[in-house]
Amino acid sequence: MFGLIKRLVGNQPAVKINEDPFGRDRKPPDPAAPLFTAPSRETPPIVLQRDEIIDAKTRIGGYRFAVHVPDSPHEPNPRATLEALRAANVAAFAERRMALIPLPAAHWISLDFTSLIGPHTVFLLDSPEASLPRERWREVALAIRAAGARVGVTGTGHSGDRDLILECADLVLIDFSAYSLPGLERALTGFKTEFPRLQRVVENVDGWPERRLCVSRGADFCLGSFATAADEEQQTGEISQSRLVLIEMLNLLRTDADLSDIAKVAKRDPGVAVKVVAMANSPIMARENPVSGIDQAIMILGREQLYRWLSLAMFRAGANSPRDEVLLELALARGRFLELVGQGKYGKRECDELFLVGLLSMLDSLLGVPMAKVVERIHLSAEIKDVLLNSAGPFGRYLMLAIAVEKGRVEQTSRLAEQTAIPLDEIERASAEALEWAESAARLSQ
Repeated sequence: MFGLIKRLVGNQPAVKINEDPFGRDRKPPDPAAPLFTAPSRETPPIVLQRDEIIDAKTRIGGYRFAVHVPDSPHEPNPRATLEALRAANVAAFAERRMALIPLPAAHWISLDFTSLIGPHTVFLLDSPEASLPRERWREVALAIRAAGARVGVTGTGHSGDRDLILECADLVLIDFSAYSLPGLERALTGFKTEFPRLQRVVENVDGWPERRLCVSRGADFCLGSFATAADEEQQTGEISQSRLVLIEMLNLLRTDADLSDIAKVAKRDPGVAVKVVAMANSPIMARENPVSGIDQAIMILGREQLYRWLSLAMFRAGANSPRDEVLLELALARGRFLELVGQGKYGKRECDELFLVGLLSMLDSLLGVPMAKVVERIHLSAEIKDVLLNSAGPFGRYLMLAIAVEKGRVEQTSRLAEQTAIPLDEIERASAEALEWAESAARLSQ
């Protein structure tokens, strides 16, 4: 919040203000320029960046899928982009959530991208005349809509594009970092007034205060690093009683304590006891006769299942805020990704620990306390502590790789892939599978 206040009242470096969100002074490109520049290599390695899109109700509404070439100023050619998105099964993803796909309008002409279309596919086109003449751009946008997808545009357009955007676009993407806060408010208000039908998506939102500001000014979705950042408004500096009970149960499990002793700890918090029984009675356990007591529930779940459930419960033992659900799904995805990329090099025990590293690595953001304080409370191996506190040890580079993939740090992802000897295509498969698994796991564990 202090950072937001400083930006409102000053005392910050001068910000380059974009007071021309509709690009009224922008000149069209040279018509003789090529439609796109092919990368220097025929088959360059690529990285598919996925950015979670958080809606106004603080839920994961979808992802932006952007294809990049590591260590290159060039974007991938259209075919490489299409193949990467097909391999990620984007059309199936778009059956459930928004799939926002940046795509130069000229690329739509060069290849058939309709295989990527699902009910929630949105192609984010460059501005009219950026790669095609206005009338040609219009034909592309209308063709996309006729094919069953929606059309997004960036927040800078030509002064003569108002009618074109009203006719063809469904969504506008606004760059938070391009504005001062007063300028951003004017831009959001302007888009809402001029284009009331368009959904407004704000990118490069770094903190929860900034995200709340965007939503209060009419943003429908936000993208940025805020999703995994601590929220000062929810920080208490203390760990709740329910979470302390869960931590003690986790510690007992890791030290191979008797299940009866674990049940005694669970009984200290009625909420925890009820949730353990509910887990034992969940459809995934496929029981014919319902479980009624905590002791029986713990016996049925077993150590491994109980440990994973308790780890999930850490995210749901607070104020039951939508933000906690977002963090849970992101933590599940990170844990599953680490587990998958570790399977080719480690045994089951190490892969289980990699999953745990991914899950626990977001507890500081969830609880609003330093990671050192979290680690003090939980009985963990020295290797896991070293990863969580210092990104060091045998799993350190794996956690750094997971974070690099999540943040879209293309060059760092490529470098860490080389250091861990994990092929980029294997990283891509693990990332896609982890996101799908996490979405399903979060839903089933409710």
